[in-house]
Parts: sequence; structure tokens; C-alpha cells
Amino acid sequence: MFAKKNVCSFDILLPALEQAMDAIILIDDQYNVLFFNNRAESLWGYNRHEVIGRQLAIPGIRIADQGKSVCAEHMGKRYDVQITHKEGQRIWVSLALSKIEADGKYYSMGILHPTGINAHPEEDNPIRAQTHFDALTSLPNRRHQYQHIDELLKGPEQQRFAIFSIDLVHFKEVNTTLGYSAGDTVLIKVARRLEEQLYKSAFISRSNSDSFVLVTTECNAERAIVLAEKILSLFRVPFDVSGFALDINASIGISLYPENGADRDTLLRHANIATHSNRMPASGGYLFFTADMDQVDQERMILAAALKSAIANNKLRLHYQPQIWLKDGKLYGVEALARWNDPILGDVSPAKFITLAEEIGEIEAIGRWSLLEACRQMAEWRRDGVPIPVVSVNLSPINFYNDSLPEYINGLLTEFQLPPECLTVEITEGVMMDQRPETEKVICAVRDLGVGLSMDDFGTGYSSLSRLAHLPMTELKIDQSFMQDFQEGSKTKAIASTVVRIGQSLQQMVVAEGVETENQKLQLQALQCNIAQGFLYSKALKAADLVSWVARLH
Repeated sequence: MFAKKNVCSFDILLPALEQAMDAIILIDDQYNVLFFNNRAESLWGYNRHEVIGRQLAIPGIRIADQGKSVCAEHMGKRYDVQITHKEGQRIWVSLALSKIEADGKYYSMGILHPTGINAHPEEDNPIRAQTHFDALTSLPNRRHQYQHIDELLKGPEQQRFAIFSIDLVHFKEVNTTLGYSAGDTVLIKVARRLEEQLYKSAFISRSNSDSFVLVTTECNAERAIVLAEKILSLFRVPFDVSGFALDINASIGISLYPENGADRDTLLRHANIATHSNRMPASGGYLFFTADMDQVDQERMILAAALKSAIANNKLRLHYQPQIWLKDGKLYGVEALARWNDPILGDVSPAKFITLAEEIGEIEAIGRWSLLEACRQMAEWRRDGVPIPVVSVNLSPINFYNDSLPEYINGLLTEFQLPPECLTVEITEGVMMDQRPETEKVICAVRDLGVGLSMDDFGTGYSSLSRLAHLPMTELKIDQSFMQDFQEGSKTKAIASTVVRIGQSLQQMVVAEGVETENQKLQLQALQCNIAQGFLYSKALKAADLVSWVARLH
């Protein structure tokens, strides 16, 4: 592949190119290699000293025109090409070409990484359309994945292969806590790890969002277990993103051909069902598809359809949990919590249907409905003389990505003739950590209405004190998980104490959730925490039952 030429000097090699996650090469218009980074050495198997000064040739690609650097026909395009490793094996790689200028001259830069495509020596023209690759990770995309599986199905009947559907556990928390840019970085780093360790043994593709698909041939159940364990091992090293060492786990669903299906769609669907099975450990792992999982998947589809119908037909309800001043036992306010009782399915837990709403894209609708219903109910209580000072409503990060939210809230306050101070909006740490100007603008606009802003579950994610001081929060909430080991000398009590002091220093109210015992109440009082809510006082109540409860309190 490389023919000996005179060594050329090049004085603009940047450290960034050396540290890049992809293989990077620089060539002149005579195809002489001027730079060859660490990833290029790993990809080709050559030491840079064996390559620099030699000519590079990639079959099917006329990289440069003399004196003009990279050919115009290649600019902005990505190709699937084959290179030959030092040890002789042919490797499919994704190649993108661009030009750079230095000292008045133009040079061609190639960015390459393995695609995991199984190479066939008989293929003379390796160029494929750029529509076969994912724009973010540069892995083969779903279309390419389909073609690859279809080719395998055309092979010998005795050929066995396995499909691995990989989902990142709690990946949405990265997006909501650190922002979508950090989430994209995680996806890119996951893709690189999979490629570096598995490209010789598997076809690797990004299916969608945080989902990847691996396909490997000559694979029975025993070999699939070995590969699944190897994949999981790649996630045991934290991912360094935005200054955080993130522990990202994976859930892997496995389907085998021909045992779990005779066609591509069935095999992929079965692998995906195994990935999302309720048998999958919360921390990730791997499961093989079994026939009874299909029934569970159908039940999830039924639940999703029922939830969409309930939202469309106003069948959800709000219950209200009292919040109590610790100094005197009086009512501070109530938190509105969504509940769903289906005529066929019965009571569906909030943890179940809220998670499902996020998955099927209905969570923003639930947030807006909750605001509407809470304001309507608050107006009714005020009209009837029920002394409830404020109602808090939980919103999803998705609600804050819509710049019409402040206008919507203002419209509700006007419609129901409510003063803004009787409404508090609870946001998650994910919203707080989202540093996009658009999101911050929405948060500030909501506060400018006079509506309260509560930081929900503070201390459970990637909190930033600088962000907390920067945003116009009025309230901090100590997550109920801190109440589970709330005793003298415990780490959870130390954290809760810190949250209280932070709230005091920022002149914000501090609300402790999940208070269930008199001892927890006394310790919170000693910490000078402002407000408590939990079963010690009351569970979440229907609106009518809350009126009776408030009457007894007074």
C-alpha cells in the first residue's frame, strides 16, 4: 500500500490531531503521508515511522488533484472503503476527506474509523453512499444495518448469527442533567469503544438515540454469552464527559438466528424486546429472547395506547400531598401528583406511567395538563375559602425546551384569576444543568411572572452550585432517599444538612420529602429545615379529601 518516497516535513501538526478519537492522516498532492496519529497506527498496524514519507493509495478513491489538495468531488462526503492492515487482513473503514491550509499550501486530511463491515475480497468497488452512516457517531446506520442482516439471511442455511441490541441504562439522565452536548459525547465515546474492541468480530451500527446493534456470525448461545460479557466489560471504565466520570451501564438483548426468527424484522424486534424486558436488571446486563417476552411487549403496547387515550380524554387525576411548616405545624402548601386509574388496567403506578410517557413522547402533554388542572383546582379552593397558600406542579425537562411555556402559564393565571405566588413549578437538576441559553431564558421568564421555582430532588444528580446561584430558584427539595438513613453521623444526614445550609445562604426555602417518622421530623427541625412532607403528615389526597384534611388541621 505504501511506496517509499522522500520524507516531507510538516510544521503545523497540532496536539489535538494526535489526541483525536479517530484515525487522522495528512497527505500532500503527491499522496505523500505527512502525519499519522496514534489511532491511525492502531488501525493500520503500522508505526508512523514506517508510513510518513510514503505514498498512500486507497482503492477506488482519487484523494487529491495535483496542486489542489482534496478532490472537489469528495468534499463533505463520507465513504465506506477498505484498507489493508499490516498483517494482511482487509478492514472496512469510514473515510471523510477535507482540506486544510498551512504556510500558503493546501493539504488533504483523511479521518477514518472502522465500520465493522465484513470485507469480501471479491468486491472491487468499495465506495458506498454516505446515507449508510450515522451523522453523529459515523457508525453504519439502520439502513446499512438492514442491508447487512439481509445479506446474511441470503447465505447458507446452516449459517448461524446473533443480533445484540444494546441500550444505555439511564442515558436520558445524562441529557437532562448535563445537556444534549454531553449526551452526544457519551454516544461518540461508546461507539469508539465498541469499534476499537469488536470491529474484527462484529458489524457495529447505531440504531437510534442511545441504541446500538451488533451482528456477529458463527455465533451460538455459548459464544453469544462470551461476547455479551465482553461488551459489558467495556462499560466498566467510566466515561470522562464535561468534567464528570460517568458510570454508564448497558442492557443487552440477544436474538439468535434461526432459533428466534427467520427474517430480519423479527430478529431485531426480539432482540429489542429482550433489551427492555422487565427481567433485565436495573443496572444493566444481558438477556436472551424467550417466547414469553413477546407477551410482555404486547402488554406494554396496550398500556401505551391506554395512556395516550387517557391523556387525550382527560382521564388522569391530580392528588395533593400537604407540605407543613416545621416551626409551627401549619400548612405551607401542597404538591400536585399525577395519578391514573384505568377502567380495565386499574391503578397504574406513577413510576410506571410517567416513565412510559417519556418513552412515547407524551410527557410534555402531562406537564401542561397538570398545570391546567392544578390552576383550575386552586381557583376552586380560593372561591370556596379553602386556605391552601400554594400548589407545586412537577414539570419535565421537555416542558422547558418549549419557549411557549411562560406564555402558557401566564394564560392560566389570567384565565383562573390567580396571583402568581400561589403557583410553584418544580424542575429537575437536569433542567438546571442545561446551559443552553434558550432553556435558561424559559426558566427566567417563568420566574419573571412571579411564579415560584423549586429545585426538585436536589443532590441526587450532577448538581452545580454555580448554576444554582445563577438561576432564580426560590426553593430546594431534599429528595426522599435521604430520609432512609437519616440518623446522627450518617452520610445522608450530612448531605441533607449541607442542602439546608445552601438553601439558607441563598435565601431559599428548603423542603424535605419522604418524612415518615417523628424522629426524622425532630432532626430536620434541629437542622432548621423549613418544610416537610411525607406520610408522617399525609399521603397524597384527592382534592375533596384534602379539603377535609385541611379543616382538621385548622
